Amino acid sequence: MPPPETPPPPRRLAARLLRDPLLHFLVAGLALFVAYDAFAPEAQPAADPMRIELTADDMKQLALAQVAQGLPLPDGRQLQALAEQRVMQRILAREAAAFGLDRDDDVIERRLAQKMDFLLADLSQLNPPTRDELAAWYADHAAEFTQPARASFRHVYFSPDGLGGAAAEAAAAAALPAIAGLPASSPALAGVGDRFMFQDYYGGRTAEAVGKEFGPEFAAAVFAEMPGTWAGPIRSGYGWHLVHLDSLEPARVPALDEIEADVRAAWTNARYKEIRERAEDDMRARYTVVIPDLDPADLGLAAPRGASAPGAGLGQ
Repeated sequence: MPPPETPPPPRRLAARLLRDPLLHFLVAGLALFVAYDAFAPEAQPAADPMRIELTADDMKQLALAQVAQGLPLPDGRQLQALAEQRVMQRILAREAAAFGLDRDDDVIERRLAQKMDFLLADLSQLNPPTRDELAAWYADHAAEFTQPARASFRHVYFSPDGLGGAAAEAAAAAALPAIAGLPASSPALAGVGDRFMFQDYYGGRTAEAVGKEFGPEFAAAVFAEMPGTWAGPIRSGYGWHLVHLDSLEPARVPALDEIEADVRAAWTNARYKEIRERAEDDMRARYTVVIPDLDPADLGLAAPRGASAPGAGLGQ
């Protein structure tokens, strides 16, 4: 029988323990625990889902919302009634969410998407551009701010009513030589032509505005004339006209100082679109999206009564 093993001396045991990696791990873990307990911020208790608390800011918003509707500032009793309504609104919303009523709801989805859109719009305004940044951006987008050409003209009208369009055109052509040398403000023009239902003089109008008033062909003819002379007859949707082009301002790009407010608004809008597109790309990349590739005809839906299928009637 072998003799019992002699236990190591205390010093040798202590040295062996100090070299043990397991002891090192335990000591380091204990030190981390103590340090965290001493310096870590106190954990906040989880929000109680059964607690509804309105703050002073909430009460202020309730009062301001009533004033914004054109109503007087609520008194104490009215403010408490508004608060009770808001509390019940939050209770109903939480109960509805607990029942899952917020899922697959188009109205709620649109509202939440709209709030996210508002958040992105606010982000676009956090860092407004400096003057140099705005000038550089404007230089790259100056064409978007080009102001169109504008014409100022006076006209003499010849109505097709009664005599017909051909007679009105002939009357206008016959009157042109008689007024060709007259200035646009001459009193002698009062007896020429017929009374027009709108204006005899139009100042600083764009081709688009003139086209909406008289038709695109009339606008094109007016902007093609030489300023300071009478021309015509020119046809519009009303009849025939002799036109005196007083002035024609060519299209131009205004200086930044003239339209700085508009440029800043355009910069903010462009910045918002950039942030929105980037955010939408990042968010969409986190999702797996599956969309069936279906033709509308495969859905089995009947077309509305009286509507024809796309392309129906073409080539007939």
